[in-house]
Amino acid sequence: MADLRLEELCMAAAETPKSGNLDELIKILHKTEVPSSDEVGAQLELLLEALPDNMSSEQALFCFELAKIGIKDTSVFRKILASAAKSLLPPYLNKVGFMRALGLRDNDVSLPEIAIRFNNLTQLKNGTIIFLKDTSRWGKVNSVDGFSGSVGINSVAGEGAFAVPLSLVLSQSCPFDPAPETLKLASFLKQSRFTGKDYLALAKRRSLLPMSDNEIKQMAKDSLVPDLFKSDEFEPWWSSVGSTGAKGKGRSSSEARSITEMHVLLIAEIEADKRITDGEVPKFKGFFERLKPAVAIRDDRKVAECISMLTAMGEAEQLREIFEPLKGKVPFWTEKISRVSTAALEIWGKIQVKHIEKISHAMDLIYSDEYLAAYATMLPLRCLNTFCEIVDDHLLYEAIRQLRSISCDILVWVWKNRKKHDEELLKIINIEKVGKALSVHDLPRAWVGAQRELKTQLMDKKDFQQQIIDVAGEDVWVITSVLQTASFCSGSERQSLLVKLSRLSVTLREHLESGAGKKALGAETTAQASAVQEPIVTSLKSHAGLLAELNDIVNVQIPENRESLKVARAHGDFRENAEYDAAKERRNFLSRRRSELERDIMMVQPVDFTKMDVEETVIVGCAVDLKVNGSTQTYYLLGAWDGNPDKNWLSYRTRLGKELMHKAVGDKVKMPQGGEGEIAGIAPLPQEILDELAH
Repeated sequence: MADLRLEELCMAAAETPKSGNLDELIKILHKTEVPSSDEVGAQLELLLEALPDNMSSEQALFCFELAKIGIKDTSVFRKILASAAKSLLPPYLNKVGFMRALGLRDNDVSLPEIAIRFNNLTQLKNGTIIFLKDTSRWGKVNSVDGFSGSVGINSVAGEGAFAVPLSLVLSQSCPFDPAPETLKLASFLKQSRFTGKDYLALAKRRSLLPMSDNEIKQMAKDSLVPDLFKSDEFEPWWSSVGSTGAKGKGRSSSEARSITEMHVLLIAEIEADKRITDGEVPKFKGFFERLKPAVAIRDDRKVAECISMLTAMGEAEQLREIFEPLKGKVPFWTEKISRVSTAALEIWGKIQVKHIEKISHAMDLIYSDEYLAAYATMLPLRCLNTFCEIVDDHLLYEAIRQLRSISCDILVWVWKNRKKHDEELLKIINIEKVGKALSVHDLPRAWVGAQRELKTQLMDKKDFQQQIIDVAGEDVWVITSVLQTASFCSGSERQSLLVKLSRLSVTLREHLESGAGKKALGAETTAQASAVQEPIVTSLKSHAGLLAELNDIVNVQIPENRESLKVARAHGDFRENAEYDAAKERRNFLSRRRSELERDIMMVQPVDFTKMDVEETVIVGCAVDLKVNGSTQTYYLLGAWDGNPDKNWLSYRTRLGKELMHKAVGDKVKMPQGGEGEIAGIAPLPQEILDELAH
């Protein structure tokens, strides 16, 4: 039953690789006895193939969860892991030296080991305190050199500095927050009554990555024996529970001497459900008045989390007084909205979701409604649903309408909540604003997801495409104009999108058929278009045939093939499963043929040959009498996809068709097989051919 559930989840995730499906799949894999088996690997194969090159953070994290579980190790999966790492790592870590240290190309490094190294790499920065398990040494990172592959470390025991290979640090270190109290994990006064329970609580609180109780116990033993405890003393000390050494003397967070200390004390007070007293309000206010802007900038995440925790502990009037000194001091709380930079707002992409609601309510206490509305338009998508609950709808709509450039995040948010908005606001979902938003480069990580989602909506979702068509109305030229210069899509993507949009709009289709579509195809088709002087044309019958074939592939053959894959997968062993191989080959063929048809349909102009005026020269849509070696043969020169040798129907794009174009009676023609022919006559197409090509 578990195997069947695993297969169903793999298929569902392959079709829709989103967080819900992926999370459920990971849960099943954790329960699988042999996740590295060939059978499990085969079930995951289709899902891994379905992952895009530019993964979302959820998809990339899913890949590292697979590595952590220890699925079958293949070169293909290691390449996918490399793509996942590139999508998750910040720019300063997304370099060759750091990628090499992960061990992705080293088969001696297992997949679970790669997952460990990746997690440690995400936490590696100057100032981080680390415990090296292989040498039982504590140190503080002072430099990380990806080029040489080494990490400079200052010993916390006063032994000077030393260098450790980056790969060793990633595989053997336990990273901790660089707070003063973290140093107690390395050593402390034996008579301070700092107990094993205190040690465990402190390690869990300060560890930057999850650690089990047994891992912390082993770290304590390696750190403290024999320097602080004898072997027979360690176990009684570890089991001791009677001290409050880790909590100090009960200092209140309002008496904190630094933002780091306040952060630590607030965590403990939140766990104890403590409330702010009126007597503490002046102390908190005084602390924030004394807080230096440089410290607020450097520790912006801790400041943000302190704001969140204080909001959970205080009343509205208390919080207004406490937070007032932070306006203009915290980088993400500037006095004027015009001075808020994207860099300052990156904090909204770093903090946990649980803090977003609290901080937004704190802002509601000290800022005007107009400020909050304008501020909301600058936030990443992950914050908008929560933040916009406190903003008046009318003010928010006005703030959005006044934007010169609308972010992908706002466009996606408006679209996802379209049933709640009036039709006037929905008009911002138009090709000009969407195209401009998608063309923005070098967005911070928190904003990239919305840009990716907006492009998916535009390229693949019919209801979104219909919105683009509806807003354009009769001005469909705007669509081709925007796409002609769009930098966010390739030539083939542009062609595919125009085909999809033209199916939804007769006006756009007529506009494209008039020849306007060729410019929208961009530079990639310019060379092809200039190869012949006439536009690429075909009969109404052939054009309808292309559309019918594309419709059959999209709506019949591809769904059938998807079902065939499911059936074939159910037959078990993929190594000797000919039905599965055939279904995969069929899938690849259908994908290629679909792309070809969408490209061809975009480039072709259907023509009604009954309206062609045949005069003195050869044109598409005429009969040509060709005399070769004393014998005369009649050819019917037709469109690009109308050729039929059995009927002497000749495509004008063949070698002979190109030779005939624009020739007059008596002109010589070079024959493809050698020799010459002479045009003996030019006439309109017979009525029976016109009738056949018109349907």
